[in-house]
Amino acid sequence: MGVNHVLFIVTFIFALLWFGLLVQEKWSYVMLGQPADRSQNKGQRWRSVGVFVFGQKRLFKDKYSGPMHFAIFWGFLILTIGSVIFLIRGLFPWVGGLRGTPEDVLNVATDIMAVAVLIALFMAAYKRYVIRPKRLVRNFDALAVLILIAIVVLSDVAIESFGLALHPHAGWAPIGSLLAAWFRGFGVGPDRTGVLVADWIKLLSLMGFLVYLPYSKHFHLFVAPLNIYHRNLEPLGRLPSLDLEDEQAESFGVGQVTDLTWTDLMDAYACVQCGRCTEQCPANYTDKHLSPKQIMVDLRHQLEAVGPILNTPEAARTQAEQERLELPMAGGVTPAEDLWACTTCGACVEACPVFDEHVVKIVGMRRHLVLTQGEMPDEAQMFFKNVENAGNPWGLGLDKRQQFAQELGIKDLSRGETAEVLYWMGCAATYDDRARKVAQATVNLMKSANIDVGVLGARETCNGEAARRMGNEYLFQTLAQQNVETLNDLGVKTIVTTCPHCFNTLKNEYPFFGGEYEVIHHSEYLSRLVAQGQLTPHGNDTVATVTYHDSCYLGRYNDIFDEPRDVLKSVPGLNMVEMDRNREKSFCCGAGGGRMWMEEKVGQKINQARTEQALATGAGTIATACPFCLTMMRDGVQSLGAEETVQVKDFSEILAENILPMAH
Repeated sequence: MGVNHVLFIVTFIFALLWFGLLVQEKWSYVMLGQPADRSQNKGQRWRSVGVFVFGQKRLFKDKYSGPMHFAIFWGFLILTIGSVIFLIRGLFPWVGGLRGTPEDVLNVATDIMAVAVLIALFMAAYKRYVIRPKRLVRNFDALAVLILIAIVVLSDVAIESFGLALHPHAGWAPIGSLLAAWFRGFGVGPDRTGVLVADWIKLLSLMGFLVYLPYSKHFHLFVAPLNIYHRNLEPLGRLPSLDLEDEQAESFGVGQVTDLTWTDLMDAYACVQCGRCTEQCPANYTDKHLSPKQIMVDLRHQLEAVGPILNTPEAARTQAEQERLELPMAGGVTPAEDLWACTTCGACVEACPVFDEHVVKIVGMRRHLVLTQGEMPDEAQMFFKNVENAGNPWGLGLDKRQQFAQELGIKDLSRGETAEVLYWMGCAATYDDRARKVAQATVNLMKSANIDVGVLGARETCNGEAARRMGNEYLFQTLAQQNVETLNDLGVKTIVTTCPHCFNTLKNEYPFFGGEYEVIHHSEYLSRLVAQGQLTPHGNDTVATVTYHDSCYLGRYNDIFDEPRDVLKSVPGLNMVEMDRNREKSFCCGAGGGRMWMEEKVGQKINQARTEQALATGAGTIATACPFCLTMMRDGVQSLGAEETVQVKDFSEILAENILPMAH
């Protein structure tokens, strides 16, 4: 065994142990989190790995970065095969490598992928350091990884080329054979030296890359596939519940990193820090301080700061360490103003290539602010008070809930009547005059189609959606239990609602409290009636241009994009144009997450930014499918001085204006 062989073995074992200890340390931090079962639906999880890891599906939303990352990923995989053979031959020189056709195939694949990876690395460097998009940070970490990968690739080509120079009949490679012909002119001695030097450059760069990864954000190369496999398969609109009856609980919500689940903590290591989440965030876009990426980065830093402390005996902790442990996540690690700026629109989650869950963490920290620290904006406090006392955010009485059925001539279940379909009005349609017109249009359309429809009347109260996302889990659970009891008592089976927030809560969150119903958004219901011929729009003499705004809780959260568009397209003479940011990439109106009830005091108002995007289409009408969106877009149009030329309507109102009931 020669000196070179011994040094090779020592270097490999040293690097492998170093890497293993670092991984074990970080995994011990992740395991500080609360239990979470992500073992179900294994087939779907493996399909996710195939689509989102090997297929890089989410990255292909960016036409520049998608192919670039795809080339680096697959190039890395194929070059890893050669690296494994390289390490085996270095550790066990007597083991023969590939020969004949398999070797030629690997050489060709290696050369092709080496070129692809080098081009992709150049593209990455060009984007980060020349194009310089705001979301990408230019630091040593990114540069170091780009350089290390390039060195590994180039050393691979050098080993192949010098090897073919020494053994011209051993195989063939498009680049290696070409360079080998040149290297052969230097003689056997220099070629042997070249192989030796290239071997050591590759070993040191490969092992250096391995050891460096756990120290850098590029540790996601190992963690991201695990994170994607263990991603949350429940509906995006379903938040985890709190056990408010736990007498052992000293606090509620996310106060410390240990209040998060282990999958939440793994998110921090899976985070690519690519900034796609922050780039899509409407609060950040309008100059608020909130950055979903920074929340993940700060979580990782806090985890690595308190992890070693939590793994040491309490008696051995210093005062500084104890103070770091007591620093709350909510308001300490992440500023409270950032948490309250979030609209919970889910754009960050949709944009994340590794399925990090930012909204769950933000709401968890809001819960701690509200339920444990008792800190919240004045508007939030007033909202909670009104909902607690009157069952609606306006703090108004039940008279308007009782009047609706009588005004429209439909059934009132609170008076003992029964109906096949319950129309859940929601607070907006009950107490906001503009949203009430949408409810009237929807119910009149259902009546035109001879649908047996009724409302809860005096027995309907707020569903608690905004309260939950504002952090008041206690108020939400109280309302949820009350509403489920009412609905079950009345034997309700089918619910239609115009509000995506009500829809999401009734459909995705009430089942946890025993409320199992068929919940349908009015866009789905009306689209079905039009498709079945029960409603036939006749159009009018003028041609109207309409742009449709996707509600976050209808689109991203519940994958309902086509139904409202189908209804609009069914109207003769109506021309639809899309905003640049539509469907999954839609831009929030600014009302979600309880922001409907809180004033924006920093930067541009989110609804104005979205309205500008709508006005840029040149459409004369902005169509919505949510009472909150309707209000925010109307306010946006007015604030931008466009109310004389642009109308804002719910899609159901447009249908109602152009409807011809089918003859019965």
